This record gives sequence, structure tokens and C-alpha cells, in this order.
Amino acid sequence: MTDQQSNIDGTVVIIGGGVVGCFVAYRLASAGVSVTLVEQEGPGSGATGNSAGNIQPGSGSDDTYKIALGAESLALWRKYLPQIKAAGGIDYLEQDVRYIYAATNNQEERESRQILSDLTAAGLKAEWVDGPTAREIEPRLAESIIGGTLNQDCIQMEPKLFMAAMAKAAESVGVTVLRQKQAVGLTVTGGRAKGVVFQDGSSLDCSSVVLATGAWTLKIMSEWIGYDLQVEPVGLQKLHLGLGSAALLNCAVRWNSVNIVNRRDGLVHAGSKLDSAGFDAKPSDETRDWLLAQVAAIMPGFQPSSVETIAAVAASTPERGIPLIGELPGTDGVLLAVPSTDGFLMAALLADMTTNLMINGQAHELMQRSPLAQAAPR
Repeated sequence: MTDQQSNIDGTVVIIGGGVVGCFVAYRLASAGVSVTLVEQEGPGSGATGNSAGNIQPGSGSDDTYKIALGAESLALWRKYLPQIKAAGGIDYLEQDVRYIYAATNNQEERESRQILSDLTAAGLKAEWVDGPTAREIEPRLAESIIGGTLNQDCIQMEPKLFMAAMAKAAESVGVTVLRQKQAVGLTVTGGRAKGVVFQDGSSLDCSSVVLATGAWTLKIMSEWIGYDLQVEPVGLQKLHLGLGSAALLNCAVRWNSVNIVNRRDGLVHAGSKLDSAGFDAKPSDETRDWLLAQVAAIMPGFQPSSVETIAAVAASTPERGIPLIGELPGTDGVLLAVPSTDGFLMAALLADMTTNLMINGQAHELMQRSPLAQAAPR
């Protein structure tokens, strides 16, 4: 059964097999579109597979607009997750989680209460809890916590397992997945993208191309199409902490820009810390120690039994991390679907926006702030 009836003539090629690219492929193919997904290292091998697997509106320094985006994406995730699990045939250990945005001083309380206002305005379940109530929920939390916003509308899953299921689900609705294939350019005729060129000299004809290329978007647009749009690579460092024989956390915590969330496989994900090294980001002892210090400060009752350090590279988009979504001006048949460092959260909405735009010509009202309107050819 398809979501919509496709009127796209020809194949859509999607470059990038992270969660956004795979979700776009799945939605388009479900609507009857011929889709080929190109991923150099295999679906979910980059930033997606090393993410927290959080679908968490209010996942960072988000304003009202981004929380509205996240709330709509969460609703779409809830709609499509059962279908993806059934088609993928893999348990990706999803769970509903509660997140406390902890406050230890008056400034943090003001920030946390603003998040509460934005979450409830977006129709999400959230409430204020005082310090004693927070510690009743999770006794390992610090005595320094004076209160916090309790966000009860979040999902978490094991991202590598999810991407294995997502790739199978995409193939089940007709997506052709080209693994270990590197795209190096586009064939453009009469101002329109007509094909994708690969490193081995082969090519693939297409009707349009969706770039879901994350941190590599600026390099690709500049080299392939002649556009400069500031999408910078940003390194993200994080930890996987073992629980040992300790009980699972009763809730997740966000404090000082660090998320601490329990996975169903028993690991605790703590991160992220931004790394200015970008593409060259590597796990460092300094960042490891800093992240461990944040965990110890806000959750001193949790003593990790093991520590694994992880580094990944995500995109940092212009205008406070607002997604780049829509048609690229100047070259017909090229679209972008690029989130900022919250790709897992935004994937379902970016896929929905891209599908409706390509099939129905409908631009979602929340696309209005995408920086693509300011893109200009060199």
C-alpha cells in the first residue's frame, strides 16, 4: 500500500544513507517512486549509527520554531515506526523515555522553563518538577538540582539496529540500495540534473537528486554544482557507559548541553561535546574526562562500570541549525534534505517535507525558514 500516488517520471537518486536519506527513500518508494539510494559505506555507518538514537524534541539549544519542527517529526516517527519494524524484521530496542532538563541555578531554571513553555505550546507532554520530585524519579540525581522540565514525549532506540531495519524496510518497498558506491558528480543538461556519476566511471540516469549528505553537503554542492552554502562539518564526541550490575536509569537527563540516556541494551549514552576539528574529529582523553565530569556532577549516584569513547561528524547548518530542506535554486532537479546535529529527530519530518514537495509540489509551512532561499550560484 502506498502513501500517495506518484507522478514522478524517472528514477530519484538519493545520495547519503544516513537516517535522513533512508527515510526519504522509504517514503518516496512507498508512494510508488523509483528510488536508488547511494551510500559509500553502507546505511547508518556515519553520524547516524553513532548517535544517541534520540527522537527528542528540545534536544539542544532549540527555540520555539525548532521545537515545533521536532514535535511534528515525533508524530511522524510514531506513525511510521510500526511499519518499519514489521518490514525490517529487526528489534531495534525502541523505548519511550522521560527527559529531565535539570536546573541547578536560577539561570538554568529560566532556560528550562522556557523549554517547558515551548514543549507544551507544541502539544507535547511536559511538566515542571522540583528537585525532590526529580530525585524521587531518579535517586542518583544530584542534590544540587533545584528543579527541571520533565519531557515525557521522547523515544530512544539503538541506532545501528534501527538502520539495519530501515534499510530492509526501504528495500521491501522497492528502493535499490547501492552500497560501497561513491558518487563524484552530476550530469546537468539544460540546467537540470539528469544523472549521477560514480568514482568507478559508471553513471546512473535520473529525474532528480536528493542530497542527504550531512556534513559533506558544502563540499558536494561546491564541487558538483558551483554553490557555496555554509554547511560546516562539526565533530561530536560522546561516551557509551556501562551500568555493570546497577539498575537502569529511571529517566534521561539533559544538563550543561549533555544528554545522558539509558539504552535498552544496558549502555548509557552521554554526549555530545562539539569538536572544532570537524572531519578530523577523533576521541580524546580531554573530552572523555570532560563528559565524565558532567555525568558525575549531575548524576553522582551513577558510577559507570566501563567507558567507550566515540567521535562522529555531523553538519552544522546556517541560521542556528535550521534544516536545509527543499529545492536548490539554479539547478532544477536537485533537492537538499540536511538537518543540523539533530538528524535522528528531524529525519521523519524532512522525509515528509521532501515527499510532499516532490510528489504534490507542496511546500510545508515549516520550510519557510530554510536558508535555501538565500543560496546563490558562484
